[in-house]
Amino acid sequence: MQMSVRFSLNRSGGLIGPPRMTFATAGVPADTRATYLNAINASLKACLPLKFTSGFGGALAGRPIAIRYVDNRDLGK
Repeated sequence: MQMSVRFSLNRSGGLIGPPRMTFATAGVPADTRATYLNAINASLKACLPLKFTSGFGGALAGRPIAIRYVDNRDLGK
């Protein structure tokens, strides 16, 4: 299972809106995709707000960040 999400942060390190799924492995059931997306959202929320210097926060604020998650486990065995 692979999934990519895109999100942006504000200058104080918080999310600007919820992360959006931009890619998911084809043929994966919708409930499995939802489970992965919920886990990704929970992991991001647990880390936020991030601590930025004022210069870095200003440079990063509003810019899209995309992260690719890869789960290579063979869950069927």
